Amino acid sequence: MSDVPLNPLLQAPGLCSIANWLSNSRELIKMLIHSPIPQAGKCTVARENRRRLTDQYLKIYVPTHQAIQISDRILNIMYSNLERRNPIWPEVQRWINSTQQWHGRSVDEIPWNPIQAKGMIIEGITGIGKSHIVDRVLTLLPQVVDHEPQGDWGMLKLRQLVYLKVHMPADQSRKGLLVSILVAMDTVLETNYCRALVKTTSRVETLIVNVMQLLVQHRCGMLIIEEAQEDNLGSRAFSRDFLNFFLRILNWGIPILIIGNPLSFRELRMHAQDVDRFSEGGWFTMLPELGPDSDTWRKSWMPGLWAPSLLDEPDAPFSPLATYPDITDWPTFLWQLTGGMPRHLGRLRSEVMEWALVNNVSQVTSELVLKVFNHSPKFSVVKERNKALANKDIKALMAYQDLPIEQLRNYWLADKPTPSQTKTSHRSSVEAKAVQEVFEMSAKIESTTEQKKLISDLKALTHETSVNRQSKQTRSRK
Repeated sequence: MSDVPLNPLLQAPGLCSIANWLSNSRELIKMLIHSPIPQAGKCTVARENRRRLTDQYLKIYVPTHQAIQISDRILNIMYSNLERRNPIWPEVQRWINSTQQWHGRSVDEIPWNPIQAKGMIIEGITGIGKSHIVDRVLTLLPQVVDHEPQGDWGMLKLRQLVYLKVHMPADQSRKGLLVSILVAMDTVLETNYCRALVKTTSRVETLIVNVMQLLVQHRCGMLIIEEAQEDNLGSRAFSRDFLNFFLRILNWGIPILIIGNPLSFRELRMHAQDVDRFSEGGWFTMLPELGPDSDTWRKSWMPGLWAPSLLDEPDAPFSPLATYPDITDWPTFLWQLTGGMPRHLGRLRSEVMEWALVNNVSQVTSELVLKVFNHSPKFSVVKERNKALANKDIKALMAYQDLPIEQLRNYWLADKPTPSQTKTSHRSSVEAKAVQEVFEMSAKIESTTEQKKLISDLKALTHETSVNRQSKQTRSRK
């Protein structure tokens, strides 16, 4: 028997499982996988009702090696931080109480602490799947946990904020970000902090302290900042102010994860000390695969995103097209259309399924995919960009101001994967086998569950429609 008291912050469903997930990668992969679309011929929903399932393609989570790494790191940072902040420990209680002395003061008056939480960065171009990974991890955890009075704790009541996710403000101001944080807290905690604290006369330096105090009081496990762009965090005019604010949050024991475009971190990279602090939890650069022959594209994205089907017949073998005479297989063909972007691969599969279901087509062919791609409004403005990415055409990509041209050029010139993109063949055979086995098992479970839910919803909807129709007929007879 251990004399170490249980940590109330880690006892809720989901939170109490993190330690097991971190020690067993197979279990973590099993929890993360989300595959609501079955394989061809396995969909039990009536064909006329399958169209509403097409948007589920964008919810599929494929456990690539890098996605698992990022998920593991997020959970590890949150767990170790909440473990360190066990409210039963007297020193933690004293720290929480001590923050009250700074209420109403300016952040410039607050001394820096010798110990701080870990920062983490996820950078990558749009469509690479940054937010999708983070969102999937967060679904495993509760966002709010209510704690009742406990004698050992010394608290009357607490609403624990497990994590908080906000976007960088459109007005590129610190006050805009602070307001966004308060609004997000009010939404999930059912509080009224924003109205109480934000006034026309409120000083940003004082508001920062108020926000820090609230995050500490609610034991926030991680603050997630999304949509970091060159115009806000990457601009010299705003970067230093934002970074100082984030450093203050870290200094008060709240981990921060920043998700954004590589260009948004250009200013941060110029300061070694800041890089050290924000990479303490990991700095992940998500880059496109090097080509259609990569293991990740052929063994993860193709079977994970493209293979699931709402049709009764499997896709036809690839048939060469006059438009792409040198392409002889599905992976290379789809790479050319999507630029190797997971978001666009899922989007294209969804569009193809919808077109086939609406037009009563029984089988997907290469001709059909090209036809849908050429006529879909979802691809009309991204075709040229996808083509440039697929062909590593730096000159064409320079037309886009939000792409990290220098980073892509260096990556392609090196023509070798980054450490976080090591091919499956270089991973341990145990891990690769675990991913495949768990993926197949979970895909079967997920698809069956989703189908049962949809069938139930459809039955309810049909029943409701029938009742309404009968009611109208009865009133008309009267």
